[in-house]
Order: sequence, then C-alpha cells, then structure tokens
Amino acid sequence: MEKITINELIDFRRKSDKSKKLLAFKIKNRKSKEKPKDDDSGGGNYWITSTSCISNVFKNNDEQQYDSKINELYSKLKDNQIKRIKTMYQRNIDILNTFKDFKFDELKPSGKLKYLQVPKLFKTVVVNNFPLYINPSILYSFERNGKNELGALLLIPKIEGYKKIELGMFCETLYKFLIKNYSDNYQIALDYCVVVDTINVQKIQYKELLSGDIPFLIDTTLKELNSL
Repeated sequence: MEKITINELIDFRRKSDKSKKLLAFKIKNRKSKEKPKDDDSGGGNYWITSTSCISNVFKNNDEQQYDSKINELYSKLKDNQIKRIKTMYQRNIDILNTFKDFKFDELKPSGKLKYLQVPKLFKTVVVNNFPLYINPSILYSFERNGKNELGALLLIPKIEGYKKIELGMFCETLYKFLIKNYSDNYQIALDYCVVVDTINVQKIQYKELLSGDIPFLIDTTLKELNSL
C-alpha cells in the first residue's frame, strides 16, 4: 500500500458517508506508483519560503530573518507577471508577517540544541497496517536533568487552516514517529513534540493529547477507513 498523508485522513473525516467510501477505496487500492500528490499541508514547494524561514528563526533565534525574507519575496512578486505565482508569494509573505509576533520560547528548550537529519525511511510510520507519512520540519536533541531527550517541530501550512483536533492528528503521528525511530536512544520530550498551523498560527503539544484536552483520532479514523 502506498503511504498515506495525515491530510488525507483529515479529508476522510470531513467527508459524507458516501464520499468516505470512495476515498477509502482509492486509498486502499492505490498502487505504489500512484503516490499521493503534494498537498498544502505537507510543506512542498508552494510554502517552502515561509516554512524554511520560520525553521531558520527557530534554529537561530533571529527574528530579523522574517523581514529579510519578506523583502526578498516582495521583490520577486513585483517582478513576476503570473497571477498564480504572485499569489503564492503573497501568501508566504502573509504567513511571515503574522509570525513576527509568534514566540517559540515555550515550544523549545532554552539550552543547547543538536539538530538531526531525518532519514527518508523513517518518514513512514506503520499504524494498524497503514503506512502513514510524516516529515518533521525540525528534529533536535538536548539534555535535561542528565538525560538525552528528543524534540520535534512540524510546520503545516494549509490555505483554510485546521481545527485544533485535526492538528492533534498530526501531533499524534509525530509522536508515533519519534517513539518508533528514536526511543531506544532518547527520551521523547512530551512538551516539545509540537505541531504549528502556520496559516492560523495555532499550535499543539503532545502533552495536550495526554491531558485529554484533545482526543486521539488516528486509530479510530484508520479503523473506520479499513471497515469501508
């Protein structure tokens, strides 16, 4: 079975019963060469300028990078005559302007961070026999109370944004990704397993799922999809 994006599971939950059956059939019978197309939530080239800039601000603690990237995008926007491209630049500019007031202080440790690369094979996590695709924007290790811990940040842009419980589906899968691939060598930091909707500037931490504030939806969604 080809990998499934979390955005596809969210689309599945949003659909009517009849439409759910059609989407479930498509997902379960998709051949390997029929890879799911890039969507607004996965980063992709459409949002790369804003997501990469936000990631750099996170890593370097340098908010001046927002203005630098915004000015660069404005120059490209003025020089381009294609409406679709101009709209793309403007949407990325809008995200960066909004993020100028966003603070990462409570979403990252204060000490020294070591940033890690994510191997391609790690980005697919099998849950209830379904291969789910998750690609963290930032993965890092740090020390706390004498232990090596691991944190991750996932930035997910989508034009219409997400509900908080839908962000929880990304966060739940991100945690599964961390546990599967890194729990032998690191303690997974529940407070630093974080997902941010860059359109609505809305965030969620895995500890919010553990507290019951946000429901776990991945298993129930996959069970429903499998039953159709």
